[in-house]
Amino acid sequence: MAASRFDAHWLAEALRLREAEGGRLDDSELLPALQASPGDFETRALMRAQALGERLGWHRALSRWHANARLTALLLAALATSAGAGLALAAVGDGTRPINLVWALLGLLGMHLLSLLLWLGAGLMPVGEPGAALGRLWLRLVRRVPTARRVPELGQALGRLLARGALARWLFGMISHGLWTLLLASALLALLTLFSLRRYGFVWETTILSADALASLVAAIDGLPRLIGIGAPDIGTLDGLQPDAARAAWARWLMACLVIYGLLPRALLWLWCQRRWRAAGERLSLDMALPDNLLLRRRLMPEHGSAHVADPAPAGIDRAQLPPAPRLEASAGGALVAVELGPDLPWPPRTPVPLKLLERVESRTERKRTLQALADDPPRRLLVAFDARLSPDRGSYALLAQLAAHAAMTAAWLASPAGTRGAHLEHWREGLAEAGLASSLILADEATAMLWLEHADE
Repeated sequence: MAASRFDAHWLAEALRLREAEGGRLDDSELLPALQASPGDFETRALMRAQALGERLGWHRALSRWHANARLTALLLAALATSAGAGLALAAVGDGTRPINLVWALLGLLGMHLLSLLLWLGAGLMPVGEPGAALGRLWLRLVRRVPTARRVPELGQALGRLLARGALARWLFGMISHGLWTLLLASALLALLTLFSLRRYGFVWETTILSADALASLVAAIDGLPRLIGIGAPDIGTLDGLQPDAARAAWARWLMACLVIYGLLPRALLWLWCQRRWRAAGERLSLDMALPDNLLLRRRLMPEHGSAHVADPAPAGIDRAQLPPAPRLEASAGGALVAVELGPDLPWPPRTPVPLKLLERVESRTERKRTLQALADDPPRRLLVAFDARLSPDRGSYALLAQLAAHAAMTAAWLASPAGTRGAHLEHWREGLAEAGLASSLILADEATAMLWLEHADE
């Protein structure tokens, strides 16, 4: 994972996750320089992540992740090398008995071909996460190293990045094919050593098959070795009275099959996955579907302005910020409040549990009554519904802050007619995130909103 662009996005995603949970970090000293920078939003965001990551000590943590990754890869490489030598010895034995040619081919190439078919098949699946078992094993081992878990956001951010743009497929494929290349290269070197130091004979042994079956098998796989001048000898030489020339010819053919059908495809796939991994890393960009990034763009690109706010700030309201959750030890149950919902939106919705309060706020009188009811009997969870088709205004954000002051936890439900998307949904997301509401508490569909409200008594 040496791609610096990948590391920059990795750090930026980790920082986004930290701020989504704990609130925005203080970047007041950086903001003037970033806003004056000639770069686009992504350049400024990555610069901000680099600076804040340095302050938090995350660059050192990122270096430890790389060190853990290299160490784990070296350990797996050592195991693959040992496994390759063991595979060769298991396939041909110690020379005290003749080598069953078909058994040797299956031993040397069977697992490799099976895993290769599984990898190729996974890449053709329309769903799921295609990858390689060895690559996923490597990532799990890296994550288990204690030093890699000191900054949990880095592990979470890595998983999110790998899920984008088929990065996981190319990274896991690169690791897997690299290990298989080492294993098969080690097996080839072990075969060359064994054939050089011991005298082996080759036979064809079967109980129910005929010699024609062997001839068909050899003919099927002999095409490519024969192209490079290492064709199979005469099948009739597979007997106990083999001349030395036939022994050497079968040994060379067996090693040629290992190279052509094993080592060479794995090495080429490793190179291909490495190129695709680098190319996919260079195409990485910030996910602008996330409200956190939309809000950050407003901070770093002030020229975009705040056009989504339909009216100026009311007198006395500079910025509506959600207060910290109050300490309501005796609070329980849930409350649902709708703010200026359109008449075509069904109300009230079917709630999964009985509510302490179910109100629709349209006037100042209703607002005062609702605030007083919440103050008298504060709920554990408060769900505030807004019409996502309307332009958000500062008064709505201010009311949300006032309502949230009387609940242990508050979420916003951006309602719209079934099967449609609110015209100002993203504007609402930006504004609510700016007001301090976590992205996980900004809900856009009724089922999710009701599910959140269902746990109000827990």
